[in-house]
Amino acid sequence: MYNLNQFCNVITALRKERRWTQTQLADRIGIAPQSVSKWECGVGFPDITLFPVIADLFDVPIGVLFGVAPSRTKENERMENHLTRERSYTFEPLTHLDFSINNRCRIRIIDEEREDSLVTVQGDPTFMEYHLVEKEGDHLRITVKNPSGSAFRWEPYDRGSYEGENLITIHTGVAKSNCYCTNFLDLITSQWRTDDGHDEWVFCTEEEMEALCPGFHERKQEPTEVYAVTRPMR
Repeated sequence: MYNLNQFCNVITALRKERRWTQTQLADRIGIAPQSVSKWECGVGFPDITLFPVIADLFDVPIGVLFGVAPSRTKENERMENHLTRERSYTFEPLTHLDFSINNRCRIRIIDEEREDSLVTVQGDPTFMEYHLVEKEGDHLRITVKNPSGSAFRWEPYDRGSYEGENLITIHTGVAKSNCYCTNFLDLITSQWRTDDGHDEWVFCTEEEMEALCPGFHERKQEPTEVYAVTRPMR
């Protein structure tokens, strides 16, 4: 059975196998790098005429791009990853953080000097399957993909038995990091500093934000400072 929503994971995996950047892949296809970024975020798909081009470029059957596993072993591996509800990554200390967030979640950034950085991701099985953590130069890129594949809207999905919050915690390893976030969907983005001095970002629906920050001005946990609450980029 074809599963087009798997395309964002497939194209990301194929690109990383060849150690190409998004710009390098875009150049090979003849498109803008922003298009590849949106594909990998799960907020759109290529024109149908590009699928044979992409399959030929990566030397894979075209069905692979639509989520057809080439072997049972690969499928088992995918399912095992799908059910993992926590994953950790260790890097050198991180100064620059780039987030592309297209699913409901919270990001907690803890700036403190240490020998290395630690990124911990936890959440429901779908959230775990549709996230990507990769380091390019001195930048850490975290992509949380939209499971529905819609280019504009976030839609509820089956979270299985998981009832906790989708959470990414980053111990940067430096005294001060620089963060940049993008959100292509209709989720509300909020950033604040907690009482213990850490930065948090929350991506949620408008209804959830109203409950979290009544009037979009205050939060239940009463943060010391609310930096910004913004609507998604377009």
